Parts: sequence; C-alpha cells; structure tokens
Amino acid sequence: MFWKKKNKPEKKLKAPEEARQAYRIAPDPENPLFLNVEGNSLEIVEISSSGLAFKNQGLEAGSTYTVDFVLPTGGSIQTRIKILRIDEEGICRCHFIDLDVQSEDSLHRYVLVRQKDDLRSQHP
Repeated sequence: MFWKKKNKPEKKLKAPEEARQAYRIAPDPENPLFLNVEGNSLEIVEISSSGLAFKNQGLEAGSTYTVDFVLPTGGSIQTRIKILRIDEEGICRCHFIDLDVQSEDSLHRYVLVRQKDDLRSQHP
C-alpha cells in the first residue's frame, strides 16, 4: 500500500519581542546587596548580568549614575547605570553601561549561584 504523506506546516519559532537578554534574580534576603549611588546606599531588589533594580530615592528616569557594589560571591563592581524607567511601585529598572568583562563574569557567577540556591530550596 502507498501512504500519502501529509504536508505539515513548517513551524517557525519566534522569540517574544520584549524578551529579556539576561536572567534576573532577587538577592538572598539573608545576604542583601546594596548599591552605592551618589552617597546613598540603596537595596538592590533584582539583579542580572545586564542590569539591576532598586527602590527609587529621588532619582530620575533616563539619567545615568556612577555606582558600585560588592557581590557576596566575590567581586567589587564599579560601573555606570542608566535608569530605563521607574515603575508604579517606585522601583528603578536600570541597565549597566560599559560593564567590564571581569565585572560581567562576577555577575554571571553570582546569578548562577542564586539560581542554584533557588532550585535547591524548591526541591529539598
């Protein structure tokens, strides 16, 4: 017998237009991260290898700032950030500007450690 092959429509995968380029994590509540910006110490609520988020303390969207912070996994980060937007809860959503390779590696390492910690806590 001859079987007729059905033509299957070609599937094309398309990434969402607003897909994030980096995985975001919340710092460990028992070991929080603090961002130093213009003499103020602000708690980081989310971080990735491409940016971070923190509660606004009078900063303006669209502005750039020189910042520094220390990661618990090692590495002191000194860079510039640009505030992309400030959401309804007053959280500044920022991305890093000209982050050096060593700092980017330190951030990747920290995010990976936090991801592993989150997975372990979900599946004890």
